[in-house]
Amino acid sequence: MDIFGGAPRVLGYPRPVVANSGSDATLKCQIGGDPRPDVIWERKNIQIVSDEHHKLSEDGNAYLLTITGVTLQDAGQYICKAKNSIGETYAAACLKVEGEPQPQEGGPRFLIKPLSLRVDRGEDAAFSCKMWGTPLPEVTWEKDGKRLSDIFESAHFSVSSQDAGWFQLKIYRTRMPDKGVYTCRAANCHGEALAGAVLLVEPVPEREEASKAKKFAVAEGKHAKFRCFVTGKPKPEIIWKKDGVPLEPGRRHLIFEDREGYYTLKVLYCKGQDSGLYVCAASNALGNTLSAVHLSVKGPAVRFRRPLKDAEVRERDVAVLECEVPDESLPSAWYLEDQRLMPSSKYGMEQKGATRRLTIHDVGTDDDGVYLCEMPDGAKSIAELSVKGTIVRKLPRKLEVLEGENAVFCVEVENEDLEIHWFKDGLKLHETHQTILKSFGKTHILVFVDVAYQDSGVVTFVAGRSKTSSRLKVKATRHSPPICPAGVNMDVERPNSTLLTWVPAPNSQTSTRSIFVVERQEVGSPEWHKCFTSESAASAEITGDSVPCEGNYRFRVCCINKYGRSGHVEFPQAVHLAPGPKICSRLKGCEVVEGEDAPFSIELSTPMVGTWFLNSSQLQHGGRYSIQQSGTQHSLVIRDASATEDTAEVTFIANGVRDSAVLTVKQPPVMIVEPKDDIVLESFISEKIQLQCELSRSSGKVRWFKDGQEVEGGDNIQLMCEGPYRRLTILSRSVEDGGEYVCETDGDSVFFQLSVKEPLVKIVSPSESELELTHPVTERLELNCQISQADAPVRWYKDGLEVEEGQNFILEVDGAQRRLVIPMSTVDDTGEYVCDTEDDSVTFLVTIAGINKCLAGEQIVLEIQVSRSSAEVVWRLNGREVEESSNVTITEDGLIHRLTIHCPNPDDSGKYTCDAVDDKIDFEVKVSEPPTKILRKTEIKTNLRSMMSDDIVLECELSRANGVTKWYKDNCRLEGNERFCEEEEGAFRSLVILNAELGDSGEYFLDAGDDNISFHVTVQEPPVTIVGNSNNSDNQEMEEGEDLILACEVSRANAPVQWYCNDRLLASDSRTNIESYGFKVKTHTEACRDDYQHYYSIPFRLSFSIKEPAVKFVNKEEDVVLTGYEAEGVTLTSYVSKESAQVRWMKNWTPVEGERTRALTEGYKRTLTIEPLRRSDAGEYTCDANTDQVHFSLLVKELHNTTVLEGEDATFKCVVSPEDVQLAWLMDNEAIPLGDRFQANQNGLCHTLVVKKCQMLDCSKITAEAEGQMSKASLKVQEAQVMFTKKMEAVMAEEFGDATLETEISLEIGEVQWMRQGVVIQPGPRHTLAQSGCKRSLIIQNLNLSDRGTYRCETLHDRTQVKLNVEPRKISVRKGLTDQETVERETASFEVELSHTDVEGIWQKDGIRVKPNNQWRVSTNGLVHSLTLSNLTLEDTGTIVFSAEGMRTAARLTVKETPVSILRTLADVRVEEELPTTLECEFSRQNIEVKWLKNGAELKPGSNCRIYSMGRKRFCQIMSCSRSDSGTYTCDTGDINTSCSLEVYEHTVEIVHDLEDLYIKEDQNAVFMCEVSLENVAGEWYKDGHKIRPTSSIKIRTEGTKHFLLMCNVTAEDAGEIRFVAKDVESTASLEVEELPVCIVKPLRDRTALEKHRVILECTVSTPRSSAVWYKGSEELVPSDRVEILADGCSHKLVIQQVAVQDEGTYSVEVGEHTCKAKLMVEGMLGTQDLFVAILMYYNKVKCTSLLCILP
Repeated sequence: MDIFGGAPRVLGYPRPVVANSGSDATLKCQIGGDPRPDVIWERKNIQIVSDEHHKLSEDGNAYLLTITGVTLQDAGQYICKAKNSIGETYAAACLKVEGEPQPQEGGPRFLIKPLSLRVDRGEDAAFSCKMWGTPLPEVTWEKDGKRLSDIFESAHFSVSSQDAGWFQLKIYRTRMPDKGVYTCRAANCHGEALAGAVLLVEPVPEREEASKAKKFAVAEGKHAKFRCFVTGKPKPEIIWKKDGVPLEPGRRHLIFEDREGYYTLKVLYCKGQDSGLYVCAASNALGNTLSAVHLSVKGPAVRFRRPLKDAEVRERDVAVLECEVPDESLPSAWYLEDQRLMPSSKYGMEQKGATRRLTIHDVGTDDDGVYLCEMPDGAKSIAELSVKGTIVRKLPRKLEVLEGENAVFCVEVENEDLEIHWFKDGLKLHETHQTILKSFGKTHILVFVDVAYQDSGVVTFVAGRSKTSSRLKVKATRHSPPICPAGVNMDVERPNSTLLTWVPAPNSQTSTRSIFVVERQEVGSPEWHKCFTSESAASAEITGDSVPCEGNYRFRVCCINKYGRSGHVEFPQAVHLAPGPKICSRLKGCEVVEGEDAPFSIELSTPMVGTWFLNSSQLQHGGRYSIQQSGTQHSLVIRDASATEDTAEVTFIANGVRDSAVLTVKQPPVMIVEPKDDIVLESFISEKIQLQCELSRSSGKVRWFKDGQEVEGGDNIQLMCEGPYRRLTILSRSVEDGGEYVCETDGDSVFFQLSVKEPLVKIVSPSESELELTHPVTERLELNCQISQADAPVRWYKDGLEVEEGQNFILEVDGAQRRLVIPMSTVDDTGEYVCDTEDDSVTFLVTIAGINKCLAGEQIVLEIQVSRSSAEVVWRLNGREVEESSNVTITEDGLIHRLTIHCPNPDDSGKYTCDAVDDKIDFEVKVSEPPTKILRKTEIKTNLRSMMSDDIVLECELSRANGVTKWYKDNCRLEGNERFCEEEEGAFRSLVILNAELGDSGEYFLDAGDDNISFHVTVQEPPVTIVGNSNNSDNQEMEEGEDLILACEVSRANAPVQWYCNDRLLASDSRTNIESYGFKVKTHTEACRDDYQHYYSIPFRLSFSIKEPAVKFVNKEEDVVLTGYEAEGVTLTSYVSKESAQVRWMKNWTPVEGERTRALTEGYKRTLTIEPLRRSDAGEYTCDANTDQVHFSLLVKELHNTTVLEGEDATFKCVVSPEDVQLAWLMDNEAIPLGDRFQANQNGLCHTLVVKKCQMLDCSKITAEAEGQMSKASLKVQEAQVMFTKKMEAVMAEEFGDATLETEISLEIGEVQWMRQGVVIQPGPRHTLAQSGCKRSLIIQNLNLSDRGTYRCETLHDRTQVKLNVEPRKISVRKGLTDQETVERETASFEVELSHTDVEGIWQKDGIRVKPNNQWRVSTNGLVHSLTLSNLTLEDTGTIVFSAEGMRTAARLTVKETPVSILRTLADVRVEEELPTTLECEFSRQNIEVKWLKNGAELKPGSNCRIYSMGRKRFCQIMSCSRSDSGTYTCDTGDINTSCSLEVYEHTVEIVHDLEDLYIKEDQNAVFMCEVSLENVAGEWYKDGHKIRPTSSIKIRTEGTKHFLLMCNVTAEDAGEIRFVAKDVESTASLEVEELPVCIVKPLRDRTALEKHRVILECTVSTPRSSAVWYKGSEELVPSDRVEILADGCSHKLVIQQVAVQDEGTYSVEVGEHTCKAKLMVEGMLGTQDLFVAILMYYNKVKCTSLLCILP
C-alpha cells in the first residue's frame, strides 16, 4: 500500500533503452498510487498485451515491458499509463534498435546494397541492388520518404529487375531537385528490409534570358524573401540566379521548397551589394520559363561612419571586426546572425571613441557566419566572417524538418584523407538502416531517414581538431482536433444509475490516440466535473456511488487527443442519483508476534451490518474471534494468533463496501539458551577453535560478528547449523583472528572474547634439558640450540647472569639455530650455561680442562695429590688403562701419584684420567711433531742463471728427514715428468730441470710446511753472431738502375736481423725485399738510385757507390720540320730518358719566352706549344738537356687552302695586329653574310671564319681583309657519297603490332627512299618515315600478314634491304593472377598483364561469368586487365579466372572474418566504495565472445557483478564496490585483450551531527544520537573509556547514517563521558544523572516473635545509595552480637538474634527525611498446652477457617 496515497504518480521515469537487433529489451517504469493503479503499456495508441513477442510483468512498484528479439520495427516510443479511482498519469519510454536487422529465415536480405552517386545535371543515374529471399521479395523505391510515382513523371525514371535477384532504378536526365536520399524497400511474407543511397546532382552553368522584372525594396540588415510557384509535368527544375549568375545556398542565401509548394529564395541580412536582378528559372523536358524581380537595398537614415568589412581568418586565429558609429555616445550591440553576443573570454568588445571593435578569440568553424553591429535606432552594419580551415563547407546553424521526412547534413573538408566523425547529442554515430553516412572525396553526408520527434538534437561533425554543429528540430505534422461524438442516448430506467451511450464520429482519425471524456453537472450548479474516460468504449454506466451527494445530475461527452478537444454533446435528460456507503477509515495490515492478539478496525460513512472473513472463511463472534460494532465503527480481534495465520487476508464486507488487509504473524524472538554468559577464550596460532551457541528454536537464524563486522563463511571460517546449535569454526588461527565475536539472534546475543597467542617457543635440539660438556682450554667452544620458531628471541645465561655479546662471547643466529661461541676458552669459562626462550630452556654444564702440550721427544709428567696415602689410583688414556713400559713409568710418593712418559710421540696424545675411585681428574695431552725447518737458508744460492739446454738443480736441507715438501713454479704446483725431477735423499730435497728452455725461467717455491724458500731461475739464449757475409768486397761501385743484393749468415737460425741504410731502418716494400733462409739473411733492392750511396749494416757494414746515368733524348729524329698556319697553334714534342731531367727550349739559340708559348713537362715527355702562330714564329727550335739536344724547323704560312666533303665544316683563321683592327671576310670578293652557316669570331689577334655544313655551291675564294692587307685561301667542297654504314637485319613482328625498319647512312643530310616490290613507300596512316641524324627509319603500324616481305632502302650511291616477317599474334600472360586473402567489407583487386593491348577478356568466378555492377568493377588499361570486388562478404570466397584468346589464369580469393580490434580500450577507474562502476570497452565486431578477468582469474556474473554486451561494446558492472574489488580487470577475446585498474577507496567518514550532553533524572531513559556522513558504517560506543555492550537496559541501533545509544532507567552510576567512534572519527558527550530524593517504598510492618528466636524488620527505599538509621524508641541502635543492621541494595534490614521479652517496643528507621515505625511483640516460651492455645488464638486472630494440629 502506498504510504502517501492519492492519484498515480511516476516514481522513476523510464530511461531510453538501446538494444541490438535480435536481442531482448526491457522498459521499466516505477509508479505509485493508492489505491494501487491499473497499468497498461501502449505503442502508437494501441494497447500491448502479453504474447510471444511482448511480456508484461510487475516487481513491486516497477512495471516492466520485455520485448523479445527486437527488430527495427519495434523502435520508437512506448507509453506507460497508470490509472486508479483518484486519477491517472503517463510516462514515455524510448526504444532504439541498433545494428542491421537479422532477417527471418526466408526474409528479404540485401546481398549488394545500392551505392551513392554523384552526377552532373542532365546525366542519367542508376541505382542497383541484389536481393535474396524466399519468396523473392517485392521491391519499391522511394525518395526522401515519398513514392517515386508521386513526385516523378513516369518518363523520368524506370524500375527494372533481372535474374539472380538484381533490381535497378534508373533516373533519366537528372535535375537539381532529383538529389536526395533514395530508399530501396524489399518485402515478402517473412519480413521487410531497407537500404538507402544518396544522389548528388552537380549544377551545369547555362544562360537564360530575363523577363520584365518586378521591383522590391528592403531595408539594410533585413531579410528578403522571394517565392515562385511553378507547375508542370515533368516536374520542373528550378535555378535561382542573381544578375545572371546561379546562386548556391550559402551563408546568407537559403534556397528551398516550402510546404505549400513554393520555390523560395531567402536573402538574409541584406547589404547594399545584394541589390540586383533575381531570376527564378524553371525548365523541364518540354520547355522553360522564368520570373524576375529587382531587389533594392536601402541604407539606414543614420549611417555608420565606417561600416564593417568582411573578414577571412584561419582556424585557431583571432578575428577582429571593427566599425565606426556616427556619435561616440551611441551604444551598440553585436550579433552573430540572430544571436546576441555578450562579452566573455570568447568575445571581446571594445569602445574607443566612435570605434566599435569585436574580437573573436580561438576562431572555430562554427564562428563562420554573418555578424551585425546594431545602433539603438535599428541601423545595422553587416559583415561576413569566413573561417578557413579543415572544414570548407560547414553545417547550417539549424535544420527544421517534419516528422517522417529525411534530414540531410552535408559538409566539405579541405583534404580527403582526414579522419572524420559524426556525433548527435555527444554520442558518436554509426551507419544503420536509419542513419546513412557517406563520403565523396572531400564531401561527407549524414542522412537521418524517416525522422521522428525524438530525433531532435545537436548534430556535430568533427574533422581533426575542427568541428561544426547544427541543431536539428523535428516538427510534428499539423493535425486538426477530433470531431465530437454523435448519436448520444441515455437509459434512466435503471435503479440509482444511468447508462450513457454515443457513436464516435465516422471520419475521426484512427492513427492518433483519442479518448472520450464524460462530465457531470448537478442541476443548479454551474460547474462540470469529469466522471468517466475511455479510449474505445462508446458507453458508460454512472452509478449513485460515483456522486458526492444525492441530487439530480445531467451529463455531456466530448473527444480529446493531443491536437485538441472537440465540442461537447449534452445528454438530453437529468437523472436522480444517491451515493451509497463509503469507507471513512480503511483496514490496515496488522503485524503481531505469535500468541499475541491481532486487532482490525474499519469505519464506514453510515451505520450498517457487516461481515468479517479470514481467507474467504466467514468469522463468527466467540472463541478466538471477537467481533464488535459501535455505530459506524466495526472491529475484529483475533486472539492468540498462530504462525499458520501468517499472511492471511482479513476482509470486511457491508452492503457493497469491501476492504481487505493482511495479517502478519511473526514468531517469537529466538533466544540463546547456552551459553548464558559471555565467554573468554584463549588459543594459540594454527590451532582449530570452535564457538558454539544453542538456540531456543531450531529454525532460528543467527548472525556472527567480529569486532562489529559481520562474519561470512570462507576458506578459513566455517559457519555450521545443526539442530538448535550454531557453530563458528576457525580452522587455522592467526593473531588477527583474535577479538570480540558476537552470536546475535533477533532477540538475544552472546559475546566470545577470543585471544590468539603465538605458539610456545620450544627448544627442539638438544632434546635433553641438561647437558655436561668437557672442553679443552684455549680452543673454540660452541653451544648450539635449535628452537621451534626461527624468529623467536633467545637469551643466554652463565651462572644465572645474562650473557652480553662481546669479544669473549659471540651470539649467532642462523635460522632456527642459536649459538653461543667462545672463540678461545679458558678455565674461567667453566660454569652453567642456559639457553632460555620464553617457554623453554636447556642447560649446558661446561668444564674447561687444561691441555698439556709438548713436542715429540720431550718428557711428560702428570702428577696428582690424593687425600690419603692408601688410595688406589688407576691411570687411563682415552678410557683404556695405562700400563707401565720402558717409555711409561707410574710412581707413588706418599700422597703424590705420577705418570711419566719419557719419549712421547703424537700417538700418546689424548685424554688421561686419574681415577681415585671416589674422584677423578682429567688431563688433556697433545704431543706435536717439532716444526720442519730449512737449514742454512742464507747459504743457499737462490738466484740462478743458466743457458738454454743446460740442466738446473735447486737443492736445500731440512731439519727432519721425514719432512714433507712441495714444489711450485710461479704459484702453480709442479708435477714430476721427464724434465722436472723431484728428489729426496735423507734430509735433502732437490728439483732437477733437464734441458732447460726459455719458458723454464721464473720463480720456484719449496713449501716445507713450517718453512719455505724461493729460487729465481733465468734461462738465457746464447748471443747471435754473424758467421759470414755475401763475400763481396766492403766497397762496391754500381750503375743506377742495377739490382743490389746483400746477404749474410748468422749463428742462430731464428735470430732477428735488421737492415739499415745510412742509419735508417729498412723495411720490405715494392723495391726492397728482405728474406731469411735458416741461418742466411738477404736483402734485394731493385733499380738502385743515388740515394743508396752510403752504408748497409747488419751490424757488419758494406759501402756502395752508385753513379747517375746521363740524360738522353729517346726516339730522337734529325731535322724535324713542322708547318703551321697563321692564327693556328703548333706543338713541338720530345722525350727524355729520365723523368726528372730539366730541358730548355730555344729559338735560333735564344731562350723562348712570351705569352703565346707554353712549355710543359709530363713524365718523360717535354712539349712547347705556340698559339696563335705568327709569321715571325718561323725558325729553328732546339730542346737542350745539357748532355743531349733535339732540333725542330718551323714554317708559318698564311690562310691555307681547305678542302672538305659535302656536309662538313670549313674553318679559316688569320692573325691581325693590333687587336682593334676591323677584319672583313669575303667570298669571291663579296662580303660574307654572317648567320647560322657563316660564323665569325675574334680571340685577341686571332680571327676565325667557320662555314657550317659546306655545300657544293660553297666552292670559292675566301679573303680576309684588314685596312688594305689581305690574306686569301681557296675552299673546295667535294661531293660526298651517301653510303649505308649499318647493315639491316631481318625483323620479326606480330600481327596487329608495329614494326620499325632502321638503317644508318654516312651523311646526315643524305636522302633515302624506302621501297617494297619496286613501289616507293609514301608516308601514310600506317607508314611513318623518320630520320634522326644519320639514322633513317620506316615504321609500319597495325601489321597484318600481307605486310611481310622484303623492304629496300636506297640512296644515289648505295642500297640495302631487310626482310620483314609477320607472325600471327600469340597472347601470353606477363603477370598472372595471384591468390588473395582479405577480410569482410574490404576490397580485393585482381590484375592480369597481357602481352598485347586491345584484347577482350572474360572474368569468371566459380565458373560463372562476372557481370560488372556496383560491387564487381571490370576495367582495362593498356596491357592490364583489372577486376575489383568491393564490400566483400564471406560468400565471395571462390576461384577467380581470366581467359582471353586461348590463354587462362586463375587465383583463389579467400574472404575471412574481420579480425577483432579494440576500438576503445578499458580506462582506469577510481571509485568510492559502495558506489557502482562500469568498465566499458569496444571492439570492432559484435559477434565475439569475451572473458572478464580480475587479477588473472576469470570473473563470473553474480549479484554484485553484471557482465553484458551492447553491440560492439562489452560491459562489466559492479553494483556496489568494496575494497576487495580493487585490482586489474581484463577483457580478453582470446586473440587480444585490454586491461585497466580499478581502485576502490574508502569512504571519508565525517560527523554530521555530534553527540549532545544530557542532564536527566534517575529512572529516565538516556538517548544519544550521532549522525555520520555515510550509511553502513560500523560504530562503537564507549563510557569512560570502556566499550558499551548491549544489555537488557542498553540498546544500540543504527538507522541509515544515524547511530543511537539507549540507556534505560539510568542510575547515578551511569553518569560519565559517552563517546562514539566510527573509523577514524569520534564524538563525545557527557551524561549527568540527577539522583531522585530518597523515599520509603515499602515501610516497616509490626512483627510478633517468640522468645529466643530471630526476628527481621525490613523496609524498602527508592534508591540503594541511601543510608538508614535504626531506632528503638528514641534510642539509636548500633550493631552488636545480637543486633545486625544490613543494607542490600534498596532493602534495609534490622536482624535481632535470640529475641527477648525486653526487646519489645517500637522500632523506627530514618531514611533521609522519611521515617517509618513498627511494633515488635515478644511472647515467652510456653508449654505444649499453652502453645496449642496460643496457636489457636493466633489463627483466630487472623481469621483462619481451618487448623490442623498434631500433638504428640
